[in-house]
Amino acid sequence: MREALETLVLNPASALTAAVAYGLMLRSGATFGSLLNPWGLSLPLWVAGYLAVRMALLGFVDGFVWALAPRLPALPSRVGPKPVFQHKINATDVAYLVVNSTVEYVFALQISHLLWFAPLVVRAPTSLSLLNGPLAFWMLLVVDDMLYAPLHRAMHLQAVYRWVHKHHHRNTFPARGYIDAANEHPVEQIAALCLHWVAVHVVAHTAGLHVAAVLAHFGVKALGACFNHTGYDVQLRFCGIEYSVRAHETHHRKPNTNFAQYVMFWDKLMGTYKEYESGVKASAAAAATPANLSKPDATRLPAWADPAVEAREGRVTERPQPRAG
Repeated sequence: MREALETLVLNPASALTAAVAYGLMLRSGATFGSLLNPWGLSLPLWVAGYLAVRMALLGFVDGFVWALAPRLPALPSRVGPKPVFQHKINATDVAYLVVNSTVEYVFALQISHLLWFAPLVVRAPTSLSLLNGPLAFWMLLVVDDMLYAPLHRAMHLQAVYRWVHKHHHRNTFPARGYIDAANEHPVEQIAALCLHWVAVHVVAHTAGLHVAAVLAHFGVKALGACFNHTGYDVQLRFCGIEYSVRAHETHHRKPNTNFAQYVMFWDKLMGTYKEYESGVKASAAAAATPANLSKPDATRLPAWADPAVEAREGRVTERPQPRAG
């Protein structure tokens, strides 16, 4: 728990995020209460809403993923002779997941308030059109990823990575769906949701935006994030949208590649796109023996990990750094 407190509180990224949020609240005249509770709900209703959102994400979204998963093929990397490494959930992970669940809920309150009251969003069923419906949905995917891919890449800069994004990459082969998707530093969660908010406004002021397009985008984005952190071979391509779990697993295994989520065009534009490779040699199955399977496999761990510790204790830690001089 000490690690969780230190990384959440004694962290320059957290301090910067809090300072920016405070400055924006001063500028807009908003209060902390209106940030957390834009609908003015009573505490019992606020808590009930939190539980309802949790049930929706874990029960319906993640539940749908795991109901469909047994009918899907596994990724080639998950059918090799050796089991892939799985980071064990610890107290820091639980703390991040709890904080992020609150961040998600507050964002859900804010976006629902926007959709209900903002004149820039069309709500009447009879006003749904090709532009503010299907085209707006497509644009939300494209614009959201256009903003997110460079942010994701920036999180891999050495000065930023250790403070924010490193935690998410403790798992090279994510497999727990929503749990592994949401297991990230809250600063990362807040930044990504802010870009989602920007994407909604960009699309609303260009193609127009119907509430149905926003809800469809939410559903696809949530399902995509969950599937991206499983070991199942889901692929979807249409109109420039290029979604595949293979691409995101490649990012976890080779972290300086495939920063986008759904539109890999942005990675191709940045020169960071990489095709999927299973990482399992064709001759590996024939060479598999109980003795070999018990040996640490450095090629299936992060580059910074110590395979000796993984083999001995079942967890990932950084390699000892040589002393200077």
